[in-house]
Amino acid sequence: MQDLKVLSQAIKKTNGAIVSNSRSGNFQKTQTGVTVLDSLFGGGILQGSNVLLYGEPICGKKLILMRFIYEGLKSQIPAVLILTDFGYLDWKVKMQNLGMDISPFEKLGNLKIVDCYSKQFEPSLQNLPSVRFADGPSALSSISLQISISQEEILESFPAHRLGFMSLSTLLEETDSKSFYKFIQFQIGKIKKNGATSLFTLEKGMHDSNDVGMLEHLMDGIIEFEDGKIRARGFGAIPEWKEYSITDNGIELH
Repeated sequence: MQDLKVLSQAIKKTNGAIVSNSRSGNFQKTQTGVTVLDSLFGGGILQGSNVLLYGEPICGKKLILMRFIYEGLKSQIPAVLILTDFGYLDWKVKMQNLGMDISPFEKLGNLKIVDCYSKQFEPSLQNLPSVRFADGPSALSSISLQISISQEEILESFPAHRLGFMSLSTLLEETDSKSFYKFIQFQIGKIKKNGATSLFTLEKGMHDSNDVGMLEHLMDGIIEFEDGKIRARGFGAIPEWKEYSITDNGIELH
């Protein structure tokens, strides 16, 4: 409990963000600790905002989201992560292989994971202190409940947090557009109300343009990937394409 009090006090001093004095227009931005994210948006993003990472498979968007969560945890910013296309244990191994060990943060209680994948194959799975299992990627009510509980557990000790949703594509493929839109509109509103700064991933080439446009309309910022190039829209960013590469240290702009 003493560890949680120390973390909570640290977050209150910075309003749940890595503080930066960067400004663009009327925006006052905060650094995320993820170099490519901060660079594309000219110094960071707004606390409490949401960003869509939109690109083809294996373009690096999930790497940005994982780094976003991990850098926040290292800076004493708690997190909620929703997984829809692979399970908690697989994700933990992926993080470990990338040099991001989440075990210490699980023990502290400042990382909560909603696994929407594993229970469809192992129905008997029981919730863990840091992991809650939704019934499956099409079970929107179950997912919503587990997200709410996870955020409430974080908010008991922290005024703000980060949230990662990986990936929206699985939900969009498993449900109809109307149900998905109602679900994600409600979730984004609640996420903002709870003071979370959030990143969502979406696969390019899988969805109807109307569905993509609907999601973009709900977002404060967008990072788009295409043919080895990347660009940002929102927060006063200049939406020009830049070449990039994926290295051992993450995504690097050229």
